[in-house]
Amino acid sequence: MTRYMRIFDSFYLLLLGVGVGGIIACGAFAAPIIFNINKFIPTFSEIDSGLVMGKIFVRLNAYLMFLAIIMALYEGFSFFAKILKLDILYSNFWLILGVFNIVLIALFVYYYTPFILDTQNLLSDNFASMHEQSVWVFKALMFGLSVLLIWRAYLLHYVPQSPKK
Repeated sequence: MTRYMRIFDSFYLLLLGVGVGGIIACGAFAAPIIFNINKFIPTFSEIDSGLVMGKIFVRLNAYLMFLAIIMALYEGFSFFAKILKLDILYSNFWLILGVFNIVLIALFVYYYTPFILDTQNLLSDNFASMHEQSVWVFKALMFGLSVLLIWRAYLLHYVPQSPKK
């Protein structure tokens, strides 16, 4: 069982890594360029930049929801495998991190993104506050996914497999 879980762990790490990379790509690479594009293309307005960035975030959100489902299944299975005393590598902190990340994904995808993408909210008084909150949720999600990725990768690499039976 441990041997097969290590294979699934590797795929899970890949998915977590893609999630972290997507967040970094959107937040650190795409957003600064898109929101400053009017320096290169003067006819591009801030609203046009917001529309483009919104499309990027909608695509990232689709992946994040996929990741949240995989995370719920994987962490749930791992937790119950531990309860059933199957021979797997597991930490309760992973479950906590998994739930933390799933909640942040749900907040970002279902609460902040729809609010920010709704053009009627652009002129509302609390738009700047909601946008700032979404940035903090995005950063916390990157941190949470990174911690889960690094911790699982470290233990996968450094904890020896149990001997074959």
